[in-house]
Amino acid sequence: MGIFLGYCYSLLPGHYPQKNKKACESVGGEWTNSQNICLLANKKAGEICTDGAQCESGICFPPDLSENQKVMIAKELIKNIIGTCYPNNFPTGCVKQVIMGTISKESMCLNN
Repeated sequence: MGIFLGYCYSLLPGHYPQKNKKACESVGGEWTNSQNICLLANKKAGEICTDGAQCESGICFPPDLSENQKVMIAKELIKNIIGTCYPNNFPTGCVKQVIMGTISKESMCLNN
């Protein structure tokens, strides 16, 4: 799952600078010859992230929210969030996530 999300993330224009195998491997990515793309989902559990596509598990877990953020998230997205890579490749239920540096009430499992 993490590799697939890494692939999707790599398709975004600002996150796809590795156009060949040498450039890809120089930043720790995995080059796929079959599709000629660089997979960058290589961060291990506990490493900092801003999106699950950066993590082997495919999930970037957010930090605890401040009291102000808890009030804000009911009304709007919160940007510039740095999380840590989740340790489990097969989570069950709703898992809180940072997506492209942003959290929402949905990504924080608060959409009831």
